[in-house]
Amino acid sequence: MDGPYLLFGYALALALVLVGFRIVRRAIPELRGIRRLSIFILFGVTATFLLAARNRAPAVMSVFAGNFLLLFGPLYFYTAAAEILGVRARGLRWLAGLGFAGTAVLYWSSLIHPQIFVRLMVHSVVIGTIFAASALLLFRTQKAPLASAARASAWFAAAMAALEFTWMFYPWILRITPNFEHPDPEDAAFSYLAMLLALASVGALSWLSLCVHRGELEHVAQTDSLTGLLNRGAFEVVLRRDLQRCHRSGSTVAVMLIDLDYFKQVNDSFGHAVGDRVLRRISSALTAHTRPSDVLSRYGGEEFVVLLREAGVDDAHAAAERIRSEVQALEDLPEGVNLTASIGVAVNLPGEAPDELLGRADEALYRSKKEGRNLVTLYRSPRRGNLVSM
Repeated sequence: MDGPYLLFGYALALALVLVGFRIVRRAIPELRGIRRLSIFILFGVTATFLLAARNRAPAVMSVFAGNFLLLFGPLYFYTAAAEILGVRARGLRWLAGLGFAGTAVLYWSSLIHPQIFVRLMVHSVVIGTIFAASALLLFRTQKAPLASAARASAWFAAAMAALEFTWMFYPWILRITPNFEHPDPEDAAFSYLAMLLALASVGALSWLSLCVHRGELEHVAQTDSLTGLLNRGAFEVVLRRDLQRCHRSGSTVAVMLIDLDYFKQVNDSFGHAVGDRVLRRISSALTAHTRPSDVLSRYGGEEFVVLLREAGVDDAHAAAERIRSEVQALEDLPEGVNLTASIGVAVNLPGEAPDELLGRADEALYRSKKEGRNLVTLYRSPRRGNLVSM
């Protein structure tokens, strides 16, 4: 088997992957880490062509430069993984330092005193360490939507690291001298496996990037752009799921509709920019005074809604009164604005649909506003007149 042809074939495969990445970057420029992965692939393509041309180019280009690119290319894989996950690439300086130390040894073993075993060891230690660091970085990801893609990427990176460390010892284990010009079956098998694992690692990391991008799109679609809370559509999806769970388990939830009293006067007096700042401050206050298990949403305009999980009438009333008091007590609103809130509360009934529960909470809210505002009204049952303002 001819080694240069093997390398040229691998370089061609990498070049096709690079073209594919270019198309993906043009189609989805927001994808994280794809640019760094493209550089990693570009380093691999260039290095492979240089190594394949070792009999047609000076050693400083074919051997030293080719191996130099192979040493530093994986750093872009590592930083791509960190960028995709949105974390800091810790240890990057140490890994780069290892690469530069390996480069010095590589220069000596390539141009001063050629030693193929030394080059093989440098190659294996540096690349294996960088891929091991990438695997550790990816294994730390515990976010549910990303866990599967991150684990797949981590296992491929770990397999690549294991192969590199094994490659360092196999000449002594098999008692053979590597021949990259005319590789024997063992050399060819290692080379093919390294190529496949490198491509699989890139593919898995690309999948992880797509998962992150999809999650960000879903977050944008579900989030109110002004306050950062869930929007109405996302809240109604959560409410529907929780009511289905309640119907199965017999538990209860409460819905609290909150309307800021006379908020239109804020916009009319100070402008919509100040009104937006007030809404953001109110959102922060509501977030601070709801439980982590509760679901808070901007329902529209100056209206907010809270889903109180595992809450009965008394719990819901206490929570609503606490929020009403906190809104009234806020003293740091923009332009010295003072606001109050009217609140309507309803607890779900067996078999009740989301729009029915929201309708009862809205009826209770209307009662609070009608009776003077800055009130909490409980809708205790669907019987007419059974609303209690407090």
